[in-house]
Amino acid sequence: MENNFDVGQIEQVLSPWVTLVTRRVQFPNEKQVQEFHSLKLADYAAVLAFTTDGKIPLVRQYRPAQRRHTLELPSGLLDPTEPPAEAAVREFWEETGLRAGPKVEPLGSLLPDSGRLENRIWGFFLPGVTPDDRSTWQPEPGLENLQVTRSELRTLILEGQFDHALHVAVIGLALARGCFSFDSGQS
Repeated sequence: MENNFDVGQIEQVLSPWVTLVTRRVQFPNEKQVQEFHSLKLADYAAVLAFTTDGKIPLVRQYRPAQRRHTLELPSGLLDPTEPPAEAAVREFWEETGLRAGPKVEPLGSLLPDSGRLENRIWGFFLPGVTPDDRSTWQPEPGLENLQVTRSELRTLILEGQFDHALHVAVIGLALARGCFSFDSGQS
């Protein structure tokens, strides 16, 4: 059951990517109004994919917030009116130059941080991706593409080298839905 305890809010646009929201809330049986802060960000899509030879595309890029390079699933922000599946296919191609096959399987959406962030991550599974040799794709500056085996991905996660929690969660959704396994004999 949802209750609306909000009694007002102020939004301060910090950049094209981030808005600071100050929400005033009054809980039942409390006289004092409290202020809570959150960040309004765009939703984004992350893609777990397999190439036709069974490799998993990843990207490595410098993340200023972490002050280091990170390994991630191909992912990116949704345009304001863009459906999540379209954003997933678009971002996947933009970051990898690989073409999605006919199957774009939604894995689900998750709240990145329900206490501080006002966006969702949409996870998708793309089996059988192939190089898009019909395009004029160019790699994004500063973004490195690599492809790993299931075993290598598992090791990267366990050793903390692939440590993007939301992307590990997308892999977890794929495991739970049965469309992915670290065992090379399965999906």
